Parts: sequence; structure tokens; C-alpha cells
Amino acid sequence: MSVLIDTLAAQRNLEAAGFDRAQADAIIGAFAHTGEQVATKADIQNLEVEIAGVKTEIAGVKTQVAALETKLEAKIDAKISAASNRLLAALVAVGGLLFAAIRIF
Repeated sequence: MSVLIDTLAAQRNLEAAGFDRAQADAIIGAFAHTGEQVATKADIQNLEVEIAGVKTEIAGVKTQVAALETKLEAKIDAKISAASNRLLAALVAVGGLLFAAIRIF
């Protein structure tokens, strides 16, 4: 957004404050050429609104990630439990076979 400056009034104010005409012209010229580079209060307020929206989105993503972590932990625990049960069953079966082999011999 461009910032409009009353260059004549600004020049007169600078001259009244003790600047000579060349200094006042240089200062006004510097400000007049900033154009899009100057942020207005409205620009800053718009950015603040956008930042608040991004923060809200980030909070939502964090919530989703936490829910996914919980689901993954539950699935991993279930897989570990199932694998442990199969391993225990295999050990019992091997133990039974060993016991039977010992009794036979």
C-alpha cells in the first residue's frame, strides 16, 4: 500500500524547524520514493490477523499429530503384545517337545 505524503506541507514544516530548502527537499524525496516499502498501521494489523490464523492452524496440526501418536503407540503396543504371545506359545511348544523327547529317550 502506498503512503501519501503532502510533500509541500512537509517541506514547509522542515524549513520551519531549521532545515534549509535543499535539506528539506532531500528528506522529502527520500520519503516520497519509499512507495511500497513503508508498512502502514493497516498492513501491520492485517499481518497480525494472518499470523493469528497461522498460529491457530499450527495448534490444529499439533493436535492431529498428538492424536496420531496415540494411535500409533496403541498399534505398536498391540503388535508387540501379539508377537510376545506368539513367542511365548512357541516357547511352550518347544518346551513340550523337549519334555516329550526326554521322556521318550
